[in-house]
Amino acid sequence: MATRNKKAVSVRRQKLKVASSKGKKPAGPKSFRVAARTILHLGRELITSDEIAINELVKNAFDAGSPNADVTIVCPVPPSEVASLIQMVRDSTESLANVKSGVIVELNNAAEERDLKKIAADHFGLCIEEIGRARNEDTVVDILERLNYLEVSDTGHGMAPSTIVPVFLTVGTDNKVLNPSSPDGTERLGNKGIGRLAMMRLGDRAKVTTWTVGSSRATAVEFDWRQFDTADLQVSDIPIATSTSKVPEGIVSGTLVRVFPLRNDWTENNEQLGGLKSFIRRLRSPFSAVRKFKIRVSVNGSRPIATPPLHDSMRAHADQVLELRFDPRGVSSLIDPLLWMKLSTGGEVDQAEEQPRSASAVLRILTDTDGARKKAKKRAVASNEQATPIDLDTLKAIGPFKLHILRFNRRQLREKVKQDWDLIRRELDMWSGGIAIYRDGFRVGFTGSEKDGDWLGLDAKALRGSGYVVNRIQVMGALEITHRGNPNLRDLTNREGLISTPEVEALKELLIRVAINPLRALVQMEDQKTRQQDLERLVSDGTSTLADRLILAKQDIASLRVAAPEPLKAAIGSLDSHLHFISAQVTKFENAVEKAGEGREEILELAGVGNVMHGVMHELTRTTAQTRELIRKISGRTDQETQELLDKLEQEISAINVRLRQMDPLMPGARHVKREIDVERLVRTIVSGYQTRFARHDISLAIEKPSDSGNFLVNMVPGFLSLALENLISNSVYWLGERHDKTVPAKITIDIDPRSNTVSVTDNGPGVRVSDRERVFHPGFSLRAKGKGYGLYLAREVAEYHQGKLFLEASVGDGGGLNT
Repeated sequence: MATRNKKAVSVRRQKLKVASSKGKKPAGPKSFRVAARTILHLGRELITSDEIAINELVKNAFDAGSPNADVTIVCPVPPSEVASLIQMVRDSTESLANVKSGVIVELNNAAEERDLKKIAADHFGLCIEEIGRARNEDTVVDILERLNYLEVSDTGHGMAPSTIVPVFLTVGTDNKVLNPSSPDGTERLGNKGIGRLAMMRLGDRAKVTTWTVGSSRATAVEFDWRQFDTADLQVSDIPIATSTSKVPEGIVSGTLVRVFPLRNDWTENNEQLGGLKSFIRRLRSPFSAVRKFKIRVSVNGSRPIATPPLHDSMRAHADQVLELRFDPRGVSSLIDPLLWMKLSTGGEVDQAEEQPRSASAVLRILTDTDGARKKAKKRAVASNEQATPIDLDTLKAIGPFKLHILRFNRRQLREKVKQDWDLIRRELDMWSGGIAIYRDGFRVGFTGSEKDGDWLGLDAKALRGSGYVVNRIQVMGALEITHRGNPNLRDLTNREGLISTPEVEALKELLIRVAINPLRALVQMEDQKTRQQDLERLVSDGTSTLADRLILAKQDIASLRVAAPEPLKAAIGSLDSHLHFISAQVTKFENAVEKAGEGREEILELAGVGNVMHGVMHELTRTTAQTRELIRKISGRTDQETQELLDKLEQEISAINVRLRQMDPLMPGARHVKREIDVERLVRTIVSGYQTRFARHDISLAIEKPSDSGNFLVNMVPGFLSLALENLISNSVYWLGERHDKTVPAKITIDIDPRSNTVSVTDNGPGVRVSDRERVFHPGFSLRAKGKGYGLYLAREVAEYHQGKLFLEASVGDGGGLNT
């Protein structure tokens, strides 16, 4: 077949050549010819998803002046099942009657799993009847192809028969460019003349029915995109069937687009519909008043799915709010204002004042060479390109726009909303993703989501900065532009963003420099302020808690004195001496808090010491209470048992004293003097305070050091190492209790390496996930059920203040986590 086609083409070409050579008149000017399959390439390459395809059809309804667009999806049978049945009909050698009965049985079986409401059930029943009446296999195939369809209907002004060819059947028509506004003054959304190709993304065939006010008949145009899949024909060689039909009752004008057979499956609860629902919810800008335009989507006759706009409560949860208005129209000099911005924390948005910026102020920010512009200039010079100059003319070429940004701290929001977090997180996940671009109130493609390729570079810039501040997952934003006001900001043909032009690059620079950078600075300032407040609260709240626990411990010791047999009462005296030291440490801490200054380092060290003391005092009260209860239970028994309990209690309190003593160098007022420290000896002293805990939890400890390394002597303030080891060992003890396989003995290994100047703590617990490697050092982040999330943060901060480092190694352990 292919050979015959090639010969036919060769003959035609030869004839053309002969005619040309004999030509009685000179050959005319040459022109491009467009192969039929080009239509398919355009549709497949430019319309990248079902959501974009449906959006293009919906926007046509908007441009037609319709107050709404109804998207009706009828899919009673999975498309894969329909495709299999069509292939079966074409390949079958059985009688037509057997083929039809087999198809009907299969369809009924497949449709049983679908919840078909009236419109879908009636359509399905009608198709079954038509298959039963079909006179040949081709008719059966045609009915099967019409079984699953998607229909977009509107009540706009429709198309007259005279405009079908010059407008609808002309790809790339300039009709909307020449007529950019609807009769009611609304800006038209389409301007490329390719939106109708979206139909082929959804299905192989389509039928468009349209009528205008006063029409006696509706005009119908039917396509089969598969006819264009040929290399031998030109676009103009493919005939398009047109017909007329009755105008639907009660609708004076409108258009109905039906696409079939559907390529993808649609049900009430599948992911396909979920994606469309999210896309429609974000289709209109949530920040500005826009023309009301309802989009109703129903599947298999069910009630239209709910597509509510962004709820006002979400705005109230934002930690920072930015509103920016840019309008260079009418600016004649550099002193004229062209930008107005409001930037505030969430709770102060109503009190924030709009700050104007003159043209000269904006240009000064943009032309500052201490950053991105300097790098861009270097890149341009290296590649022999001209760096885009930014001047007043460039700003005018961008045109007016509005920018809205809500920034959310998810960790703090989760703590604030508590039980409502799952609902709010789902909303955040859908609406966040960066800055969405809205042209004339409608979103451009998937901008402002993970699918937009980070067009503004928010994540890239956040990664290069500190703390990954103001990244796409934190940001819900909208850039609002118009066709009329921003002609130099043009959409990509596939609707996935903006074409890269000097004006678009200048726009990006403007957004980052004038909006994102100040927002990032505000976030960092607020975060620093919050951390300082949290630390101060941690310190101030801690003193009363420590005092309360000390009182409880003293009461327990007093109870022991009463309950112990007379010969052992003297043994209680040694407990009192140990408790006196603890009492002195608590008093020292309380005095330090009262006299503490406002210096960050002093607050950090106080908080670090307080955090450790909280843990120690918790152990103290637990131990004394348990001992008191045990002695009560063995009252009247041998003095030997009581003596053993008291000895064990003394060992535990003595160990607590050892740990508290290591915190002395960090107490405010202590002389932070570096001195020569034997690291191994210090480590052994610190862990000696944990021996009773290790024994209680059946944990073995190994301290390793190369035998040929000699003494590990360093000059440092010993307190920060004590603080780090306190937190690391406490965490290891907790997580060893959470290890997956309890049959494997719990073990902590402390490796002292003089060569690399490091002390490593490793355990065989579940470890930390790679994604949490840095988060465990963030203030307030804890993986423990009742953890406050400040231990490791404080230990790292104090370590860095004393020129040390505290980090989690990137090597993955046996359980898939990080353990060192």
